[in-house]
Amino acid sequence: MFGSRLNDEVNVNIAGSALSGISSVDFSYSNSANTVKPLGSRKGLTTVGGATEQKVSISRHLIYNDPILDFTGSSSMTGNIRYAGVSYRFSDAYLNSYSVNCAVGSVPKVNASISVFNEMISSSENPSEFGSTGEIYIPSQGSISITCDNSTTNRVIGFDYSITSSRKPNFSIGSETPVSVEFIPPLEYSAQVQIEVDEAFPQGSFNFLTSRQNKTVSFDIDGRDGTDIQALSIPNATLVSESLSASDNGSTILNLNYIGHGF
Repeated sequence: MFGSRLNDEVNVNIAGSALSGISSVDFSYSNSANTVKPLGSRKGLTTVGGATEQKVSISRHLIYNDPILDFTGSSSMTGNIRYAGVSYRFSDAYLNSYSVNCAVGSVPKVNASISVFNEMISSSENPSEFGSTGEIYIPSQGSISITCDNSTTNRVIGFDYSITSSRKPNFSIGSETPVSVEFIPPLEYSAQVQIEVDEAFPQGSFNFLTSRQNKTVSFDIDGRDGTDIQALSIPNATLVSESLSASDNGSTILNLNYIGHGF
């Protein structure tokens, strides 16, 4: 009666795929409410103050091609979390942000934030909702490559990559859910790359003011056997800042910060 649900009893399905390597997942909703105080009454009234806000957040290890990354544009997704013979499911969900963290000595980690615009509800498990798990490939330090400024002759020790999508839900009177959800381009990209310096130096600090460049920064994550897992890139990339740090107990580190945009 008072038992808890362990991690091996919980399954998460997104966009028809059963996700593996999940370290945490959060399904949540919140409602905005107002308290109205009518004249001539000591009682208040609780009224709806806005649309219900529903979120799904997922953190996992990147051990195969991620199906969530296909939803950076205008397409919506479905999903559910299942345990104890019940499925808590959603539809009409859109990706808000997606990020990848990679560092020497660890498996790449992914974080995804999703907004849900239709009601999240519980129901009995439906076998048609069960997706298949992708084949797992474990990346290693030697199977991750980066193409960016100074990455050829210096040792990249980590990077943080992110994509942000802007969306506008359109509501009408009498509707509890949006009648449409607009994708507002462009996608916004950013990346921070940490390099252990061999012979590189930062660029001139005023270069951005006079010669902004549309570069392509790319990250390739493969399995130990060479199988492609995930290819990431920043289109129309611009180097916006650098920092060079050195200390008496470590190596000299160069941090490169990029932003970009695309569709």
